[in-house]
Amino acid sequence: MWKNYPMQYGEMRIGVVSSVLLIQLNVIWTRTWRTLRNIKNVLNLYSGLGGNRMLWEDVRVTAIELNPEIAGIYSDFYPEDEMVIGDAHEYLLKYYDKYDFIWSSPPCQTHSQIRYNLGVKNRGTKAVYPDMKLYEEILFLQWYYKGDWIVENTRGFYEPLIPPQFIGSHYIWSNFHIQDIDTGNRNHRDGTVESLQKRKQIDLSKYDIINKRQLLRNCVEPELGLHIFNQAKGIKIQTNQLTIF
Repeated sequence: MWKNYPMQYGEMRIGVVSSVLLIQLNVIWTRTWRTLRNIKNVLNLYSGLGGNRMLWEDVRVTAIELNPEIAGIYSDFYPEDEMVIGDAHEYLLKYYDKYDFIWSSPPCQTHSQIRYNLGVKNRGTKAVYPDMKLYEEILFLQWYYKGDWIVENTRGFYEPLIPPQFIGSHYIWSNFHIQDIDTGNRNHRDGTVESLQKRKQIDLSKYDIINKRQLLRNCVEPELGLHIFNQAKGIKIQTNQLTIF
């Protein structure tokens, strides 16, 4: 199911905005702080509904999802992607060296503050071992993978065993620096299916699938997915302001 796509490098963009009272010049440009990379093949592990992948363009994506029903919805949204129904953890081990960029979002429930604070401490939810596959993948990618990679998870209830970067409410482990970005209030705790669909830009209204709210909560915001992907390619957004009196 592979197809060839042209790959585009980042473009330099300059925008000029003038104010009314003072002559204020705002220059916004895109520049590189690492070599621009031509990413062709991406591995999207634990793909879910593909919120992280929504705004990626001109790239071949292989998505790995264990749940066939969720995989089917993903394929409806992204029919040009190759979908593999299977264990993402095992797939990474076998095929990691076939890709230019790897994104992994392992299940977060056993690490999450919500499950621990609201569930275990206040509602009697059963205590479970935190899933150490998260750290297995981080260490594996750190030491064996030669391309750029990120592992994303929710902010946990414990001090991370390996220090991450902090992007909004996310922990991000990566081999490159990622600029912080404001993705707004995720509204996960109190969000309805309707509000989460709007927030994540995903419409599940035609699908008869259980626990839509949880599926939407699991999705990375599309703008964050694009931001991280652009940074992996070597694109950095920087705003400078020059005021002329």
